[in-house]
Amino acid sequence: MEEQIINKEDKILLNEQNIRQAISDYRRHTRQYSVLDDVSDKFIERLAKDNYYAKMDLRELFRKSPVWNEELDALIINGTRTHQPDYDRVESLANDILFPACYNVSYDFTKLVERAITFFSKPDNDPSLAIEAINKLSPNAYAPRKKRSRIFKAICDSLNVTDNSAGSRFQKLYAQFADELSSKKIDFKLFVSLNPAHFLTMSNPKDDRRGDTLTSCHSFNSTSYSYNNGCSGYARDDYSFITFIAANPDDPETLNNRKIMRQMFAYKVNNGLLLQSRLYNTSGGTYGAQKESKLYRDLVQRENSDLEDAPNLWKTMKYFNNSKCVINIGDGFCGYPDWIYKDFDAKISIRNDHAYDFKEFTVGTEGLCIVCGDEIESKLYCYDCNPDNSDEDDEGEQCDDCEGYFHETYAVYNCDGHEIYVCADCRNRYYAYCEECQCYYPRENVHETKDGKRVCESCLGYLKEVAVA
Repeated sequence: MEEQIINKEDKILLNEQNIRQAISDYRRHTRQYSVLDDVSDKFIERLAKDNYYAKMDLRELFRKSPVWNEELDALIINGTRTHQPDYDRVESLANDILFPACYNVSYDFTKLVERAITFFSKPDNDPSLAIEAINKLSPNAYAPRKKRSRIFKAICDSLNVTDNSAGSRFQKLYAQFADELSSKKIDFKLFVSLNPAHFLTMSNPKDDRRGDTLTSCHSFNSTSYSYNNGCSGYARDDYSFITFIAANPDDPETLNNRKIMRQMFAYKVNNGLLLQSRLYNTSGGTYGAQKESKLYRDLVQRENSDLEDAPNLWKTMKYFNNSKCVINIGDGFCGYPDWIYKDFDAKISIRNDHAYDFKEFTVGTEGLCIVCGDEIESKLYCYDCNPDNSDEDDEGEQCDDCEGYFHETYAVYNCDGHEIYVCADCRNRYYAYCEECQCYYPRENVHETKDGKRVCESCLGYLKEVAVA
């Protein structure tokens, strides 16, 4: 890997340049840019500096990777990093792992082990003889739809070569074996970023002339929500990093204004606890488990384990209502903490080498006023810098319900769970406020609890589960 590390002053300056470029790219295709015009040098300079210090530990870890890009302040994971399985290596690793079981045994037993290994290393062969060998070595190991890595692990257990102690030779070899066996060639570039510009532009600009895709309450050019204060809040905390895919990764502009997927992760270096938050794509905020989400998590886990020289063995579970840990929300953080909600299917993963000594951590911190650069706990402006809302030159915003144009519209969720923007009259007429998650939903989807609290269906389910627990 070429030496890419630059000194502190140059890195902070590079952060500033990235933020300025991102703001320029972000406004390029939107008519709603009054907020972006208010972004000051004070805001840019402080965010660049705060991000440098906050992400130091993560940055030093990521810099060990051959796919680290110093200019982008990001890892770029693509097909050169994730390949199709090398079956010669699969065979070599399997032999290394099972070889101790072949000491002082018969020739026939050794041939049985060799035949069983072909089930993993020769996937195009007729598997019947290999399966027969597996059944003789470990009668309960094979099942038709069982993952091959789990079948191999069951063989290891039966042959008494398994050693689950942290850092053991077996664990390291088995993790490499499972990694190689499940490798896939990916046809996209996954950006894993610490860049403050990418946090600010985590959602695409609202009122984009190219169409509203992957806009959200974190869209940085809108004052309809207070959550976009979380863009700088994430950029200033110690543990968050953003993963995303751009519409055209070869066009640098789209990294800042045309993401087609993004997902927040959080990790404390050498701690073994990984948070994977809600997946957003061009269809909006997704609900439930997603194959794509599993793939992105796998890529991040592999990179993390490799950089910390640890076996890539993780136990993954739903974050909601788990019994292992709590990922705390930072004081003053006003981003949308979507990992705490059941429907968004956030996950935590605990790496085997830290199964019993990982530490909980906190995600998010105060954001910055885009004018004066002071810390604030909501919206984009502090009280003193809040602009006059009677700009006569403002073309207005279109209501997604009545299609009229208004000085300001408000974010709500429609009956399909997608975020839309409506005028105050439509919001008050057709939507109701959830007192738990502080969002608006169709009136028929908001219910009153026994204590008189008005909550949406998702929060109602959450409150019932908490009550039962």
